[in-house]
Amino acid sequence: MKTTSDRLDRIFGSLEAAGYPRKFQASLLPEWVTPDVLSDEGASMEIAAILAKRLGLRTSPLFAQSPHVESLKRRDTKYKRSIPNRSKNLTAATSVAVAIAESIAAACPFEYKQPPNDPLLLRESVMRDFGGRWLGLRNLLMYCWANGLPVVHLAELGPGVPKMDGMVVQTKSRPVIILSKAADLWAWQLFVLAHEVGHLALGHIDEDEILIDEELGKDSYALADADLDERAADSFAIELLNGRRDATYVVVEEGLNAPTLANAAYEYGKINRIDPAHIALNFAHHSGQWAVGIAAANTLQGNNPPAPSVINDGLWKNIDADVFPDDTLEFLRRTTGTIAPN
Repeated sequence: MKTTSDRLDRIFGSLEAAGYPRKFQASLLPEWVTPDVLSDEGASMEIAAILAKRLGLRTSPLFAQSPHVESLKRRDTKYKRSIPNRSKNLTAATSVAVAIAESIAAACPFEYKQPPNDPLLLRESVMRDFGGRWLGLRNLLMYCWANGLPVVHLAELGPGVPKMDGMVVQTKSRPVIILSKAADLWAWQLFVLAHEVGHLALGHIDEDEILIDEELGKDSYALADADLDERAADSFAIELLNGRRDATYVVVEEGLNAPTLANAAYEYGKINRIDPAHIALNFAHHSGQWAVGIAAANTLQGNNPPAPSVINDGLWKNIDADVFPDDTLEFLRRTTGTIAPN
């Protein structure tokens, strides 16, 4: 039984060849696009226009006799932190992230102010203006939004669609930080956010540029990169989170376990106003004891909600959602995980 018109089938095929899997394309379509609609040749123009809008593409080339893909706006992309032999095809995730960034930038009601290039000044500002026992995910998010710097977490985009860990999109009015690391730990997302803020504070991103940090995980965490911009952003993040440069943590105890590390990190963090779960991950990085460090960080997080929920709660609290047409609002809710895809 035929479920897709000939024209749409050619369009879907050209997008798939350009790096957008068909299941991913289907996940971007509104709920009213049923199999009956897909089989209607007359609906192909509207469906193609929706996909083009959501992927930042020109619509007319999709209707050529041999459909092809052209970006709506040319941007220079800096790919960072690519792990050898594990490089991903980030075409689909990048297109969605840019579309999200453009929409969110237009709905942000606050004037953008670039973060100071001194991490200690930024730390002082966050702690003074937004409180908290330490510099953590929530108060750093509050600082970003108050200074016109939107932060969004990109949800899973479907099977076979890889994502980056973090990126910054420089839109016409402001930069937007996209966090997309698949981690519920606040401490992981905190480090990625601090790293991306560091790129902005240090002037690493020019007008109409995208900076993509492909992976900021176990194999690429803090000061272990030949790229000077990446090392500078790591150094900025470490000093911002710890209040001192090149902070490292050790535990002099045989048979260390997660509860012991969690307790030690909490006591030290409480006194020095440093996120205890960050201390646990920092320890894991320098010691190689990742299982213990991650378990301790999970213990410290307790029953708090997953980090992506915290990030996107901030999104919906700070933007003016009324500026969006219904289809754009549905797209944003779906790609940020607020509603499930079809």
